Amino acid sequence: MSKQTVISRVNPTTGKTEHPYRDRHGNFVLGDPSFGSELHYRKNAVLTTDYAEAVRLVRKGFSIRMSAGDGTPPSLISAGKLSLTEEDEVAEGAIPSADPLTPFPREAVLRDLQKALVAEAAMIAHWGSYEAAEAFLGFPSSDDAGEPYDDADPTKVDLSRFRATPLIEASYDCAFQTGKPEAFGPESWDDLGSLMDGASAGTISTTSPMGDPESPLRVTIGTAFARWKFEMETWLPLSVRELAYLAQMNEVAARNALAKAGIKGRGGIDNDVARRWLADRQKFVPTRSELLSLNS
Repeated sequence: MSKQTVISRVNPTTGKTEHPYRDRHGNFVLGDPSFGSELHYRKNAVLTTDYAEAVRLVRKGFSIRMSAGDGTPPSLISAGKLSLTEEDEVAEGAIPSADPLTPFPREAVLRDLQKALVAEAAMIAHWGSYEAAEAFLGFPSSDDAGEPYDDADPTKVDLSRFRATPLIEASYDCAFQTGKPEAFGPESWDDLGSLMDGASAGTISTTSPMGDPESPLRVTIGTAFARWKFEMETWLPLSVRELAYLAQMNEVAARNALAKAGIKGRGGIDNDVARRWLADRQKFVPTRSELLSLNS
């Protein structure tokens, strides 16, 4: 197995280990020493998505933006303050992925979907029949369960049986611009709205991620709705919560950041104002052209 070069630095103030930072477009951001005191200016930044190229430039004396991955802003660090080591096994996060920033992996959303389907089966069993619930979910409730499906293992749910699965996967790609975001089209918007209407029409089980606004499943759905509205219904103002979804921030932090920028959230934020504000958010992932082509 070939060794890989790892660029790192221990922050002298926090003691945290930092690694090269990728911007929201997947670029490493470097500073050319030939620019002297102006190497940190944005207009003079050297950008590359290729990690090997970033290593080569650091070896030549280029500075590079580093981050501890804890949400603090990245800093441009000179080559002389960096450690370059050859390692057989690279720790997770030491070489940041080129994939878009996501708040959680796709698998977390699909696990939530399995839990939501179990909770739905429990409601069907409670208000309908055990037979109907078993037909819906694909396996019976345990005889030892206090309430229907109380002790059901969500991983037993075969997601390939449910039409909601490709809809949620398309929602994830649209929300966080991974995979094939163009798979989320106008019909997906309508179907996802119907799914949410159906969930809110009855009593959502406290065990269902659909009832938790901070669950990966609900955040994915909310972000997909927000991005579709942001790009396809540009005449509509966006709420603070929708901007928080797109910026991958909590709502309180987004509201504070908007206020700091002199933007009032009451009554919604116009699309052009929201677009300028989001452009400066560290974790905002711009919409890829594949999705935008649906509006042309």
